[in-house]
Amino acid sequence: MSLNIIHTADWHLGQTFFGYDREEEHDAFLNWLVDTLAMQQTDVLLIAGDVFDVANPSAAAQRRFFHFLKEANRRNPHLQIVVIAGNHDSAARLESPVPLLEELNTSIVGIIRRTETGEIDFNSLVIPLYNKEKKREAWCLAVPYLRQGDYPASEETHDTYIAGINRMYHQLYDYADARRQPGEALVAMGHLHATGAESVSYTHLRAHETLRHL
Repeated sequence: MSLNIIHTADWHLGQTFFGYDREEEHDAFLNWLVDTLAMQQTDVLLIAGDVFDVANPSAAAQRRFFHFLKEANRRNPHLQIVVIAGNHDSAARLESPVPLLEELNTSIVGIIRRTETGEIDFNSLVIPLYNKEKKREAWCLAVPYLRQGDYPASEETHDTYIAGINRMYHQLYDYADARRQPGEALVAMGHLHATGAESVSYTHLRAHETLRHL
């Protein structure tokens, strides 16, 4: 696989930390990231949630995010960006500019969509990743922060949130694994609580096993 990927998360744009405005820090980070993406000729940037600090971010915070996307694309036109919503983000608000951002080769996944029959639309959570030659090299399993009801239903009487998250990642992995072609990698990206990493250990191991055997 010849895919150059940079992963980042939890920018929390618009955050005020104990009364201290972090705009200068965020500008410094985003400028550094734009430079790094261009210097490394990165193929894919993954942003794993909490882009903003609150569900209703300020106009300045939103401008900062969109300016970054524009500059990153201008400096590195082949760059592909995949963004998922975190628990601090508004899933619908984050997704709202998607029709425009597609022109900047940017995909945003915030909402868990369902088919007409009520099943989870796994296709909307699997994003193809391409190299500089526009050849598909991998698939990104883009899972935003899951809330109650976002995950696949269970026939068990006493279903738990952790069990639902496990089902989501297992079923999405199986869906993507069946779809990929030989030589294509799977890259799992999610925003979730993982105390002790117990709830995602199985998926984590399978994902690493897949990459190791390619």
